[in-house]
Amino acid sequence: MTLLTYRNGLFYLRTTYREANILIASENVSSINIGLSRFIEERNLVQDFIEKHPDFIYSLEPLEFEEEQYSAIALSIEASKKAGVGPMASLPGALADITLESMLNDGAKNAIVENGGEISMRMSKKTVIGVYTGKDFNFGLILDNPYEKIGVSTSSSSVSHALSFGEADAAVVVAENAALADAVSTYVGNIVKTGCYKSIEDAVRKALSIRGVKGCVIYCDGLISFGGSVKPIMLKASGQEILEESMLRGPVYSFLIS
Repeated sequence: MTLLTYRNGLFYLRTTYREANILIASENVSSINIGLSRFIEERNLVQDFIEKHPDFIYSLEPLEFEEEQYSAIALSIEASKKAGVGPMASLPGALADITLESMLNDGAKNAIVENGGEISMRMSKKTVIGVYTGKDFNFGLILDNPYEKIGVSTSSSSVSHALSFGEADAAVVVAENAALADAVSTYVGNIVKTGCYKSIEDAVRKALSIRGVKGCVIYCDGLISFGGSVKPIMLKASGQEILEESMLRGPVYSFLIS
């Protein structure tokens, strides 16, 4: 099902392709169409690659390939090396980055691409991303750097269906692109243990030690730690209200644009 809506000066397109649940937003429908076409094109190229290299899907460690890779595959491999995780951990974010770039090349001033919870975006106005933790406590991140491309990703053991060896309710990473944020959120999410504040602080420090990471927030069982250029705020809405009102996919984000 494809749904196009309009809110706060932006058009939002929610649709699916293969296993992907995608949201693409911009002030121009033409940019959205270009982004969707680019996503489909790149996703098909990725499918061809992983059919030849199934280890790309299953490896939990970075991989090397001798042959030339497609854009999203190459971006995934590069990001996974920085975080020390398998390349599949950064592929959804990489596809979001490739899609965003096509929209910006088309002249979009404001653009958001969310691929299964991994976000690549550039906005000209302050934006608050609400993070749903699956608990009573939910928080938001204030992003107020106009025209700066960023990626945002969350790893969760309690909400997301993605593989996580840790126990974080939300390990949120803001980085220079979504592929890196995706890889690093997986990496630090694996570190966090319930009730262990030291593991949460260590996870934040390790995230910020990786070049290209701008900020990190970890929430686990009532404990929260953050660092870098992020401004977490508490949201008054309950988790159910966030899910009901969310323009984005339930597990992680909703956007409030001021």
